[in-house]
Amino acid sequence: MNILNDKRLLLCAELVKGPFAADIGTDHGYLPAYLVTEGRCERCIAADINEMPLASARQTVTQLGLEGRITLALSDGLKSIDLSGVTDIIIAGMGGELIASIIDDCKALKSGSFHLILQPMTRPEALREYLYINGFEVGRELCTREGRFEYSVMSVTFKGAPLPYENDSRYRYFGRVELNDKSSLAYARDRLGKLTAAANGMLKGSGSHAQGEALMKTVQELSEMIKYETTR
Repeated sequence: MNILNDKRLLLCAELVKGPFAADIGTDHGYLPAYLVTEGRCERCIAADINEMPLASARQTVTQLGLEGRITLALSDGLKSIDLSGVTDIIIAGMGGELIASIIDDCKALKSGSFHLILQPMTRPEALREYLYINGFEVGRELCTREGRFEYSVMSVTFKGAPLPYENDSRYRYFGRVELNDKSSLAYARDRLGKLTAAANGMLKGSGSHAQGEALMKTVQELSEMIKYETTR
């Protein structure tokens, strides 16, 4: 059985470091099932806020005979999760602001005991800014294309301030990616295209022209960064 063929989730799996992962927003439970059957984790928690996707995850677990290794949990974010022994926490497939909210609601994450693997579907810049302000270091960030979309996945640990990089436009919009990597460069160019479209839209509006000019200036700075980092 081919458990997992989603490049975005496979990239999340690649970043898992420890033997016990909690997948928050697990949907069908494919990622925990993959982690256990591939030997990347000894056990996992598959959690979701809604009963219907959790029922799908239960079916996956039962079909693969993984009842003793995957625990199912109905939980709003991390609120009802027993984190005892958990090494990795995966929060994927949600908006960046929602991921930030889930992290903010769980004060235990500031113990520095957990490795976070975060994959925002929208507003990654909002998540990155939250992480920076609150002392969470993005140590590594990888990118992939799934269908028509470019995604990044962040490897994050709590370090406290100061962090070894700036909360600048490059970090907020491109993340900690290395632009000499083909997938990362494609991600950066995709983000730049979206920012350019947003800036042009603002410039056409009577009440948002100044905001559009500021964003277009950021676009130009980021464009120069891409040129510099890919030619040195």
